[in-house]
Amino acid sequence: MEHKRKIKILPLFFLFLMMISASAQAQESVSGISEAADIIMSFTDEYEASWLFEKLSELEDKPVVINNGDEDEIARLFFLTEFQVRVLADYIKRKGDVVSLYEIALLPAFDRFTVMLMAPYVNLESSEKKSSLSSGRTTVIMTAMARFNQTDDDEGGLRSLVKVRHEGSLLSYGVTAENDPGEPFTFKGSLGADFLSGYLMYHGRGVIDRIIIGDYTLRFGEGLLFNSGSWQGSWLGSPSFMTGRSAVTQYTSSEENNFFRGVSCVLGSMTRGATLFASSNRIDARLFFDNDSNVVAVTNLVKGGIHKSVAQREAQNSLTEYVAGLHINYGTDRIRSGLASSITWFSLPFLPDKLQAENIKAFSGNRLINLSADFKAGTGPLLFFTEAAASFPGSWAVTGGIRTKPSNRATFNVIARHLSPEYYAFHSGVFKAGTGSSNETGIAASVHLEIARHLFVSAGADHYRIPWPRYRSSSPSYGNRIEIRSEYLPRDDLSLRLTYTSSSREYDVASETGAAGSETRERRVMAFVFNYDPVENIHLTMRASMGSISPSGENGYMLCQDISYSFHAVPLKMWFRYALCTTDGYDSRLYVWENDLLSSFSVPALYGECSRSFLMLSWKPSDRVEVRAKYAFMVFREELDRAVKSEVRVQCRIGFL
Repeated sequence: MEHKRKIKILPLFFLFLMMISASAQAQESVSGISEAADIIMSFTDEYEASWLFEKLSELEDKPVVINNGDEDEIARLFFLTEFQVRVLADYIKRKGDVVSLYEIALLPAFDRFTVMLMAPYVNLESSEKKSSLSSGRTTVIMTAMARFNQTDDDEGGLRSLVKVRHEGSLLSYGVTAENDPGEPFTFKGSLGADFLSGYLMYHGRGVIDRIIIGDYTLRFGEGLLFNSGSWQGSWLGSPSFMTGRSAVTQYTSSEENNFFRGVSCVLGSMTRGATLFASSNRIDARLFFDNDSNVVAVTNLVKGGIHKSVAQREAQNSLTEYVAGLHINYGTDRIRSGLASSITWFSLPFLPDKLQAENIKAFSGNRLINLSADFKAGTGPLLFFTEAAASFPGSWAVTGGIRTKPSNRATFNVIARHLSPEYYAFHSGVFKAGTGSSNETGIAASVHLEIARHLFVSAGADHYRIPWPRYRSSSPSYGNRIEIRSEYLPRDDLSLRLTYTSSSREYDVASETGAAGSETRERRVMAFVFNYDPVENIHLTMRASMGSISPSGENGYMLCQDISYSFHAVPLKMWFRYALCTTDGYDSRLYVWENDLLSSFSVPALYGECSRSFLMLSWKPSDRVEVRAKYAFMVFREELDRAVKSEVRVQCRIGFL
């Protein structure tokens, strides 16, 4: 069997050798959008990938105009910290237009790695050429995705997604309508789509900075209290552990539960002013019935937004969450601080199953009050940030860290956090290893170095303790995470990246009698990525990864080849992938990010004996119209069986001025 596995990957290996043997001149271009997205996506997990890739798609469609020096415009680069936004805006106002991205890398609080992430999403157009559209810009995106499965454990179906978005100098609005596979698009007893979202935003010029009516997201401080829809979470390879700029933004994602629906108003600005917000949103929750089959409470919230089974349809919009709050902030060139308070109440009380040890400290009741205070200080070479919060009922939480840049070639980050088991916050997004907003104490550190010309190395480590029982662990436990990344960029058309990640955590070991014992389970993954542009219109990417699980001893291997080709005669671009994977089981599965439709994402899990291929075409007859079509399929091979999962996706984007 092992011999057969090795033979299956040989053709792809020889194909790779033939491709890189071609010689060509270096192209004067920055890294492609897909590669920057690949780096950023690797900092997150599947649960936030939808929101994250949607933000990247918006930046791709409308790059940030750096040279206007506007903080709100620069802050659209959501992976920049608040101080980075301020430093860059001040630099442009004092020195004028930025001519090269490498100029930004020399600024305090910036480094070469951060600039590489920025490169595909910025516009260095001269400030003299800037113009604003008085009538605004409207974009319509229509997407249909159909799955065809030949396995007994999966269901096929059609997913439809329609997005309309208008951006004007005074008013902006947007609508999102989505149906997941298996959810019918019907107007019988509903609004047509399974999920319908919308907003209307007013851009003020005086005391009122903005007003959003409809759906929106909040981000304050370091995310202990509010950080819905942020990419800052648990990424050791992040350029900074500090969150991005405080923000109140319109909601355009299709995630159905983690947002606010109501009214928000920003008075003054996001650096000196106040934010008021009120929300009433129906979300999914698991219902609890009494002996007479009457609904009396909910046991827990339900994520995912898929409503096909009886239990999923029963949980759909079964709980109404009411939230009202206030955030006050003040900032100078070197200091930023803020205070936030909110009250949350639910239409039904929470009644968790206290017979389970992990639920003993879970939230109960239907009222919650939260308070938080955040503080940031520094000038660029040294930044300090912290936030403390408390919940009533409940307990407290605190996080804080330092980002220092002793030279242009080195950046260090340190962050510590203590999240009490009884701290409750339903829209938290603080840096941590696990899910949820509580029950974790830890410290993490990372370093980013330019150790030689064109050679970059970053490393991060996180050690944490979970003081209270959780799912699959009935006693206090420990965990560790390690990430090492090196990247070599000898030319603009050639890059090599090698990463090693390791994560370990204690879990219960089942026993017939007595208390369950524990064992430390570790997952290790090593990946290599090679990017090469042999000619101007061809981009090649080769990926190879290997994973192992202990103490089970499961191993997994994957080899993947990507080719993108832009036609000269017609406005057509093609992406093609062929990947081979072999693992000993699902626990040793391997993930690989792949190009997809706009405002969509695909990070499939490869396991067993399988192969995955896709072909995607993009036809762009003008700047206002783009049509994308993608066909992908996976083939699972067993000893005497063969199963195929396939998917077709079609999308049309139309822009109006």
